[in-house]
Amino acid sequence: MNDISRDIRYRQTEEDLRDAFELLCLKKDPAKITVAEMAERTGVTRSTFYNHYTDMPTLIMRIEDDILDEIFSMLDRCREEGMDDKKLVRSFLSALCRYIRKSGYLVRTLSRLSSVRFIEKALKRFREYVLLDMSHIEGTPARQQLGAYMMAGSIGGVVGILHKWTVENCEDSPESVARLLTDVLGSGFSSRS
Repeated sequence: MNDISRDIRYRQTEEDLRDAFELLCLKKDPAKITVAEMAERTGVTRSTFYNHYTDMPTLIMRIEDDILDEIFSMLDRCREEGMDDKKLVRSFLSALCRYIRKSGYLVRTLSRLSSVRFIEKALKRFREYVLLDMSHIEGTPARQQLGAYMMAGSIGGVVGILHKWTVENCEDSPESVARLLTDVLGSGFSSRS
């Protein structure tokens, strides 16, 4: 078999494993999903799974990193469109809510707050992103600190709203949730100006 075919098969197996994981997350806690369940769901052998991942925690960690990379790519794409702050926030949050709704892992994690590690990792990346973005704010250290606190409070509110939305099986439309989230974030983002 040539390298191109092997690469295509490897990528397809990788995609199948991740898809199976997302589907299994709809039924059970991600930390309780086993390699055997993954192999059964995808039709691959356990050894094939281990060719891709050391263990389930490694798979979960990679998926979490990929999720965060995709979320921040969505944010960067929205920023590239040159919108004013409120439109940018609304556009990003609509994209984020649609993304969450499609991800069994995110729905499970947010609805049960089951992966504190992932939520902490996400909050840390958001905080770093926002602090870097706020670094241009002129004024006293007290004004900068106030802006940071406002943003922290806003982000905490966002997590709470997303938790409630996912507990309710994402019944409200992503756009209606994004409108609410935009209002919640409004004070934090307006402090950047």
